[in-house]
Amino acid sequence: MIVISFVEGEVGVTLGALFRYITTDVPLTIVGVSCSPSADDADLTIDINDDGSAAIDAIVCATKATPGTWKSTHLGGAQAPVSVAAGSVLSFDANSAASGTRVAVVIYALPGAKNA
Repeated sequence: MIVISFVEGEVGVTLGALFRYITTDVPLTIVGVSCSPSADDADLTIDINDDGSAAIDAIVCATKATPGTWKSTHLGGAQAPVSVAAGSVLSFDANSAASGTRVAVVIYALPGAKNA
């Protein structure tokens, strides 16, 4: 399993579209995502884009004590896994974020780009 984890945001800054970029050096398949804000932030959602196209939309990430999750069928969820080619650029959107909110994002992926 590949785990990609980061925390983004700072006091006085409002996160928005394309707040973080990551390049994938190997093909991978996203099977789960967890996200949590530093404080309750009504209506906050997180999107993950693959080379500028929406890959995973609107993960609800509004309550600090209840991390938002996106789970593929690999992890017992209902979502189809998302294949990402080697060399792709993943970008992240924080929709409706309040100023000063920090967001922790953890992506769980399998090596190789496959949807089975």
